[in-house]
Amino acid sequence: MSVKLPYDLEEEILSRVPWKSLVKLRRVCKHWNSLILEERLNKKNLSFHMHSYSGEHRFILLDDGPKISAVGIEEVQNNVNDPPSLIVQDFTLTKVRQTYEPSITVYKTVHCDGLLLCVMDNQLLVRNPLLKETSWIKCGSDFHQSDDAYCLGYLSHCDYRILRFRCASNSRNRPSRVEVCEVASKTWKVIDKISFDWFLSVPLSILSLRGTPYCIGLREDHTAFVQSYDFARERFQPIDDLPFRYDEMNPIGLEIYKGDRLSVLEQCHKTRKICIWVKHWLMLTSWTKLLVVDMPEFPLLYPRPSLLSMNYYFDKNNRLVITCNHTGMKGLSIIRVINDKDFQVIKANVSEIRFPFLCSYVPSFVRLQGFSKQDTSRIRWRKRRFN
Repeated sequence: MSVKLPYDLEEEILSRVPWKSLVKLRRVCKHWNSLILEERLNKKNLSFHMHSYSGEHRFILLDDGPKISAVGIEEVQNNVNDPPSLIVQDFTLTKVRQTYEPSITVYKTVHCDGLLLCVMDNQLLVRNPLLKETSWIKCGSDFHQSDDAYCLGYLSHCDYRILRFRCASNSRNRPSRVEVCEVASKTWKVIDKISFDWFLSVPLSILSLRGTPYCIGLREDHTAFVQSYDFARERFQPIDDLPFRYDEMNPIGLEIYKGDRLSVLEQCHKTRKICIWVKHWLMLTSWTKLLVVDMPEFPLLYPRPSLLSMNYYFDKNNRLVITCNHTGMKGLSIIRVINDKDFQVIKANVSEIRFPFLCSYVPSFVRLQGFSKQDTSRIRWRKRRFN
């Protein structure tokens, strides 16, 4: 005799299931498929899993041409010290064809709750790689790939927005500008009366935490701080100074820790010592030092000053996993710190990366209004249309 569970109980159970299992459960019946795709269950699922490592963390890697890959490491269950295997997923927008048309180039990607914002010449693409759903957004050609920052965030889970801005200090001496796009309506709004007494650090460390964009800014006296943007008030708001003295030769990075805290990393370019601090996104607390990695043989994460970027996270055993783009290592490597004396290096890409922009990515079932199933055969047509 079959027993029908109450709707709320079904929702509560499914909200605690990892997304990899939810993909299979969608095939059980139409009811479960529609329930898994509901916004309320997705919000519960994100809230439940963001505080613990789910084993599905990836780094988005942009290689030459149109190729996009999601790389990660597979955890070994038997022995935590065994070398992990590399996981590579193809997120390329188009299949490379023998044609005279120029291929689409993605300059950078930004992650927000399982959604990826792909930045191209004069168009943007918001996509959920897990559901294979996309939403194209046309944008002007006034912005530049090296000077301009992009972030995907939201006022609510039904109101996603794209922030793009250019500080007054940039390589082409163009005027500062701030624009916000409502993803549902695909309409842009220029935000006036914003003065910039700061500029972006290089690389562009920018992320979205609970829908709010955060980045590392520099003042004229070269003091570094965490800057945020408020979609409701339409203004930038500084959060706090970084817990260390800024040195342009030291690699730095900004990440999310356990779903509700900001995390900042600094590596000394001389001693190779790594320090990581965390700070709650809402509470007015000071930075807390979370981890110190002091190994002189540790590679430099990336050469400074440069446009290279770096990302990191902590696995289920609370070990640091970090990307490395050192000049002595061809291509991209992923480093996992085993203990205070040992670390493992896993080669992720052996080619020279022309546009070495990275971002972290964790899959989800988040959907947006206006999403459509991905049709890669029309991507080239859309590019010609927007030119």
